[in-house]
Amino acid sequence: MNLFGHLNLQQRFNWSIFISIIFAGCLLIGLMYQIMSKYSNDYTNHYWREHTTTFSDSALYAVILGSTSQSEAVTHSFASDNNVLKAAIYDYKHKLLAFSGKALDCGAANLDYRSGFFIETPGFWCFYSPIYQDGYLGYVELVISKAEYKTVMRQLLLGSVLVILLFSIFIFFIVRRLSGLFTSTLVEMAVILKKVSEGERGSRVSFSGAMEINDMRITLNDMLATIELNEQVLEQRVEDRTSALRIALESSETAHVYKAQIMSMVSHEMKSPLHAISGYMQILAERLPDGPEYKENQLLHKKAFERANDLNALIDNILLHAQLEADRYQVSFSPVAVKPLMLACSEAVSSVLGRNRNRLHLSGQDDYIVTDSEVVRHIVNNLLSNACKFTANGDVTLRWFVIRSFLVIEVSDTGCGILAEHYDNIFDAWWQVDMSLGRKYGGHGLGLAITKQFVQRLGGDIALAPNVNKGTVFTVRVPNKAI
Repeated sequence: MNLFGHLNLQQRFNWSIFISIIFAGCLLIGLMYQIMSKYSNDYTNHYWREHTTTFSDSALYAVILGSTSQSEAVTHSFASDNNVLKAAIYDYKHKLLAFSGKALDCGAANLDYRSGFFIETPGFWCFYSPIYQDGYLGYVELVISKAEYKTVMRQLLLGSVLVILLFSIFIFFIVRRLSGLFTSTLVEMAVILKKVSEGERGSRVSFSGAMEINDMRITLNDMLATIELNEQVLEQRVEDRTSALRIALESSETAHVYKAQIMSMVSHEMKSPLHAISGYMQILAERLPDGPEYKENQLLHKKAFERANDLNALIDNILLHAQLEADRYQVSFSPVAVKPLMLACSEAVSSVLGRNRNRLHLSGQDDYIVTDSEVVRHIVNNLLSNACKFTANGDVTLRWFVIRSFLVIEVSDTGCGILAEHYDNIFDAWWQVDMSLGRKYGGHGLGLAITKQFVQRLGGDIALAPNVNKGTVFTVRVPNKAI
């Protein structure tokens, strides 16, 4: 197999044809030899059986007369043939009457000589024929050499080998000539295709022959030309796209610099005045009189303070989303008492809860898990705030429990709900069901996007489903890192 691996297609084909012809020739020679051997053996046996019968007929009168001299004359006559090794005449008592030739034993003792038969040995045949005249008188024995038979068979075998060898060589060269027209074509095609696969251009096949082979050459060359043209077009497109991507990357890097500058400005130039405004408004709230004539001022002050807090929360969410997008937010795991954390989250949304006259229900046990408490706080606060915003004069339920290796948090409401067609978009940043400027519900579309990113940072998952009665249920699973 390794030897054939170093040969090309045409050489492997020629060797395969040559071996096949040799194998077929050997089978044919063997078959012919068997047929000729059987035919020659049958013919020889038939001839010498007839010759032995003639011998017994010639010895009849010598046996009847009991004449030894006449019997010897008959045996000498039949032994004169070069193929006859022994000629003998016996009476019915197995007594030798006459003998001529070599003293050979065929091993025919104790056999029935009343009918003709023969015995075959590696070097000769022994033929026996009975002598009858109104009864059984005796028999004759004729021993025939196989030397001439073997010589004839060797000559036949040698002649067959020569004939089949010449015929095989003739067939081989004809097949080799015809196969060369096809294998040389395939070899040239393989060489050209290898060059094309290595990136070489301009290579074409040049084989020729019958009409079909010429058509194949034309088709293959046209295909190679088309491939090269398509490669040139593709390379040009890749070059154009690479140039466009380079420009886009440069623009993105520039935008990233601007983004960092904007985040810096937001964190300093906007947060600092906003903190100052909130501080002044707290001082002003302490100095407002409590009289009935100042109730409207107190109400306006309260709304202004709430809007300042909303603006502060919006800026915090923008900065937090930027941190998460830039992968600069680090998660820190530590043991956390679940129930106190949930109670703190419920207190944090009490002001948002009262705006729409909603009622908050808590349900859960006091368990301990290992997680990031601040991240969980953000998740729960965002979900509670979102539920309170889209629910009016309804119920918001916060339920938690630990099952297996997860803390499961469920926040459900009886608000307006979310259509199933919006489930795939609800966690996208800056996305809201109503994107118009005159929308009923405020917000910036970052709360749920940040919530999902936080859940993923903890290795958990979040899902939403319609509430049984009305509204929406958000389910968060947070893994317990202690397990």
